[in-house]
Amino acid sequence: MLAVLLAVSWGVAGLVWKREHDRASAQERIALAHGLALHAAELRDAAPRMALDLGLAAVEIHSDEQTRAGLIDTMVGMRDYELTSDASGEVVLSGDGRIALVGGDEMSVWDLTTWLDPKIVNKADRIAVLKDHREGLSMTALSGDGRTALTGGDVGDTIVWDLTHPAKPIRAAALAGGKNDEDDASVLAMALSRDGRTAVTADLGGDLTVWNLTDRSRPVRQSVTRILTSAIVSDLKLSADGGIAVISSGNLSSDGVAVWDLSDPSRPVKSADLALPGKYAGATAMSADGHVILVGNGHGAEVWKLDDKSRPVRTAAFDEPLADIYGMALTPDGKTALLAGASDSAILWDLSDPSRPARLAALKGYTREINSVALAADGGVALAAGPGGVSLWDLRDLAEIVADPERAACGVNPGTEISKADWARYTGGADWSDYKGGDLSDALAVCFIR
Repeated sequence: MLAVLLAVSWGVAGLVWKREHDRASAQERIALAHGLALHAAELRDAAPRMALDLGLAAVEIHSDEQTRAGLIDTMVGMRDYELTSDASGEVVLSGDGRIALVGGDEMSVWDLTTWLDPKIVNKADRIAVLKDHREGLSMTALSGDGRTALTGGDVGDTIVWDLTHPAKPIRAAALAGGKNDEDDASVLAMALSRDGRTAVTADLGGDLTVWNLTDRSRPVRQSVTRILTSAIVSDLKLSADGGIAVISSGNLSSDGVAVWDLSDPSRPVKSADLALPGKYAGATAMSADGHVILVGNGHGAEVWKLDDKSRPVRTAAFDEPLADIYGMALTPDGKTALLAGASDSAILWDLSDPSRPARLAALKGYTREINSVALAADGGVALAAGPGGVSLWDLRDLAEIVADPERAACGVNPGTEISKADWARYTGGADWSDYKGGDLSDALAVCFIR
């Protein structure tokens, strides 16, 4: 009987020891994985290849939200190109992501075809410059097909451009200001419908002007409506059909975001105000059908549904607000958003469920704030512009990366290895025999970590 009791007690003690040993081993793996993920984040700019190896090792050792997000950010960062180092205030994209307008001291036209073909080493420079303004350009708008553009500055008319042949832009017409005096007629914001047939401008005097551009060379002014008296417009977005406008405005005494019904372009009607907390006169974005609206500023960012034009409904707030929000972009289907601002990152979000925004990836690489962002219609191309220049991200394989970053990384380079020296440097001397299995080589095959 004593022997049986001793055997039972030894068995119980063995199970307790094994449980504690397994728990300690699991904690060591988690700590090691998180440490490697942090090293990977630090190396993204200086040594992206090593960052990828360490990030992949982190996921192989322990896959959780932190290590997966780190690997995704690293892989997305390796799809970043510097379009130009010249400071830029605004950037817009055609729906297919092929034509971009980049604003600064002048408005440049870019054909991104070579930038999206990895086989082409020598990427094309800008193909044209939109001139003919008396003053510098500060804003632009582009139709979904990339064939019609608006450009404007703080002073002067808004110019309509025919970009049927992007390398040879044609000045089609000029849109005069509102019905106020010349100073008040200075345009502060502009937007185009997806087909380029409707243009909307908002000026310093508080007027909203709707134009019919069916014949680009003969614009027809359809209405001029006083929308503001004591505030100024800071942002303007238009639905694909030109039937809904979202206007952000503000000054020291008044801030807000209003929805305007333009279904009858001759008689615009304000249908609703968004009930926003605090002073909220920052960036906005809208889906093609006008049913999803994003609003944001230094206090955060929110998602609104506009299934009923007169009753906007707040569905969610983003969990990871940036320090301030200067730019927003939303794909036409309203399912992918890009938010950017005073930090050095723009963040991609999945809005498939508008009530639960899910972080997809951070587009990093800046040392200064981002002023403007743009997304192609399918979310496959992103642009970010600011004082540090303009960057382009090729995101056409983002869905595969987010779904399984480990598989995506190993599928591209299954022979990825970490040397013994690098392992010792970044793990603090952890025993790699626990992760190599029976492999006797002097390198750790990352995709086959045990």
